[in-house]
Amino acid sequence: MKKSKILFLILLKLSVLYVCCTEVGSDLKQESSLKFLKEYVNKKGPDFSYEISDSILHKEYKLYHIKMFSGRWLSEEDVNQTLWWHWLDVIVPNKNDSSNALLFVGSGSSKDKKIFLDSLAISQSLKTESIVAYISNVPFQPINFKGSDSISRYEDDLISYGWKKFLSGGAKDEDIAWLARFPMTRAVVRAMDVIQELTINNIKPTDKFFISGASKRGWTTWTTAAVDDRVVGIAPLVIDLLNVIPSFEHHYKAYGDWSPAIQDYVDTGIMDWMGTPAFKRLLDLVEPYQFKEKFTIPKLIVNGTSDEFFLPDSWQFYWDDLPNPKYLQYVPNGNHGLDGGYRVENIYSFYHRIVDRKPLPVMNWKIIGDSIFVDIDTNEPYEIFLWKAKNKKNRDFRVWEIGKSWKKSSINLKPSGKYAVKIPESNGYTASLIEVVFNAEKESSITFTTGTIVRPNKYEYDPYTPSREMIKIKNTP
Repeated sequence: MKKSKILFLILLKLSVLYVCCTEVGSDLKQESSLKFLKEYVNKKGPDFSYEISDSILHKEYKLYHIKMFSGRWLSEEDVNQTLWWHWLDVIVPNKNDSSNALLFVGSGSSKDKKIFLDSLAISQSLKTESIVAYISNVPFQPINFKGSDSISRYEDDLISYGWKKFLSGGAKDEDIAWLARFPMTRAVVRAMDVIQELTINNIKPTDKFFISGASKRGWTTWTTAAVDDRVVGIAPLVIDLLNVIPSFEHHYKAYGDWSPAIQDYVDTGIMDWMGTPAFKRLLDLVEPYQFKEKFTIPKLIVNGTSDEFFLPDSWQFYWDDLPNPKYLQYVPNGNHGLDGGYRVENIYSFYHRIVDRKPLPVMNWKIIGDSIFVDIDTNEPYEIFLWKAKNKKNRDFRVWEIGKSWKKSSINLKPSGKYAVKIPESNGYTASLIEVVFNAEKESSITFTTGTIVRPNKYEYDPYTPSREMIKIKNTP
C-alpha cells in the first residue's frame, strides 16, 4: 500500500512537471516568434512624426485630422516611396471620463484627404465618454516595387509581392524586411502613441486601446494585440484565416481551385510554398495562430458566411485553441465586405461593455455530429434564431454561387437556456448557424453566433498538389 502511494506521488509530480515544462516551452516558442516583430515596432526611428492638419472644435468634442508619418519601409532601391504616412482622425469628447480608446484600422490610399470618422463614431465617443479614432492607409499604398513591372500595387498585390521576395530569398533574417505586416503593425502602434500624447494632460490620459480592423487590417489587429500590452480588446473582421495551412487546404478541397479573391497570392506562387521550411518561417513571424496563447483579452471575431476569401466553417481550425474570453459573429449573407449587412454598432456595444466593465452574456456552444448545442446564462432578454443556406451541387456558399439565400427561423426560448438543434439531411450541402441577439430592443443590443456547420462534412476534390519544383523544396530537410 505504501509503495503504491509513493508511486502515485512520483507520477503526480512528473505529470505536473510535464505540464509546466510544456507551458514554458510554448511561451518561449511564442516569444521567439514575436521577437522580430516586437523589436521592429518598438524601434521609434527619426522618421516618426505627426502634425495636426485640421481640427473641428465642437461644444461637445474636438476632432483632430492628423497626418502621421509612421516610419520607412525598405529602401529607395526597392520602392518608389519608403516613408509611410497615414491620416489619423481622433475624436476627443469634452467629457472624457475614460482612459480607453477605440481605434479602427482602415485602408485607403495616399491620395485620400477626407476625414474618415462619421456621425456614428462621434455619438459613440460621446456615449462612452472615450476617444474614438481611425488610422487610414494601412498598408501605405500604392507602392511601386523597382525592378518589377513598375505597376502601382495595393492590398494583397502589395503584400504577396513581399511574401514572394521573402520566400524566394531564403526566408533569412535579412529577408524579413520584405514583410509588409511589420510596418502595418508599426503604424497602428505609432497611432496609439500619438493618441497618448494628445491626451497626456487629460484628467484620465489614454493608456488602453480596443483595436478593430477588417481583412488585412483584421490580421494587423491580431499582430498589434500580440506585441503591445496597451491593447485590452480586439474585434478583427473578415480575416477567417487563423491557422493558415489547414484553412487553405480546406479551401482547395471544397472548391477544387483557388478562389479568384486570392488570385494575387496564386499569381506570385505563394500557394506552392505551403509546407516548405521557408513558409513555416513566414508563418512563425506573422501568423497570429503561432502566438495564440497571447490573446487572453476579450475578442469579438466577425466573419461573413459568404466571404469570397474564406469558407464559413473556417473557425474549426482555430476557435477551440483560442483562450477565453472570446465571442464569434458570422454575418448571414455577408461577403468579404459584409456588403452593408453588418451593423458596426455591434462592435461599439462590445467596446462599451469593456469600457464600463459591464459583464458580457455567457454563451457557450459546441458542435457534435450533426447538432449545434448552445448554453446561454444571462439575465438579459434575448432572441435566438437558426440560419440556414443550401447548395444542391457544391460545398460552396459564396454569394455568387447561392446569392443572398441564407434564411432565418426563430427558435422557441427555453427557461434553462440550453438548446440543441439537429441539422437534418438534405440534397447537396447545408450550412447552418445559431444567432443570439441580446437586448434586441435597446441601444445596447449585442449579437453573437455559433460557428457555421456544413453538412455533409465531405469534400468533392483532392488536396492541392504544388508544382514539381516546389515538391523538391518541400522534401528538402
